Amino acid sequence: MMKIAVNMKLKESTISLLDSLSKELTISKTEVVERAIEFYSRDKSIKHNELMAFAGMLDDDSAVDILESITESRVDKGFVPDI
Repeated sequence: MMKIAVNMKLKESTISLLDSLSKELTISKTEVVERAIEFYSRDKSIKHNELMAFAGMLDDDSAVDILESITESRVDKGFVPDI
């Protein structure tokens, strides 16, 4: 899987902890962050699915357009069962 470079601002204490964990576990800082996010996700029962891969990729207007398209094209739209 291709990795994408990101920039973020962290507190000095967080950077220090990141450095320490990276050295202690003998893994890269990237791996520490990836593992931490995965752990947090599991801990908080946040479901990771294929749609999460698109999170943050679209600007607001595009996301709204896609959501409206999905809503308008729902198969069960207007379906009322004859019971």
